[in-house]
Amino acid sequence: MTKIILKRPLLESEKAVLEKTAIKELVEFERFCRDNALWDEMARCYAVDSHVNISWYQGTGRGFAEASSKMKNYAPHKIHNTQTWLNGNKAVTIMMATIQMRMELDGNPVEISSDTKLIFRTQKINDQWYIVGFESIYEKDSITPVFPNNNIHIPTDEISKYRQSYASIIYMTKRNGMTVNENLPGINRPDLVEKLYTEVDEWLCE
Repeated sequence: MTKIILKRPLLESEKAVLEKTAIKELVEFERFCRDNALWDEMARCYAVDSHVNISWYQGTGRGFAEASSKMKNYAPHKIHNTQTWLNGNKAVTIMMATIQMRMELDGNPVEISSDTKLIFRTQKINDQWYIVGFESIYEKDSITPVFPNNNIHIPTDEISKYRQSYASIIYMTKRNGMTVNENLPGINRPDLVEKLYTEVDEWLCE
């Protein structure tokens, strides 16, 4: 049971509302930078000692910006909702988003769509908010031909071995020769989801 996050927001001071607005702008700007190849500005959103843990990358936030700049496939985000919980100079933000990637499979263009909860830990350092942690909770994904008449084949026995919450990402990432962390929080592993929520809530309460 969490103490702060996932609880209904109550009436807040004007200062708290302004701080939450600044945090929302920060995390959405970080995603905007990621989608628009603004790598230096993306890096500036992260604290020096920040940490990122997602399917294809584990490391610092600024290293994440550099690694993102080298990716071959464009993966823009559609942001649906952003909710922030604030405690002093710390905050946790959960962003509901869909990540869309255009890739190639069997010589045909395909769209990989992934619904996720993006979990940001932010902290106010020297009067400025920075991202100090970034993780994801994977919900579901899919692979769809861009053109309906294209013929693609995905071996059922192979993709069924992967986690349902991000099987398509795992399958396509491995096809491209990259490693994937297959033990991340996802809706088919509620224990890992609960563990992450507890960790970020305890961090926020410190």
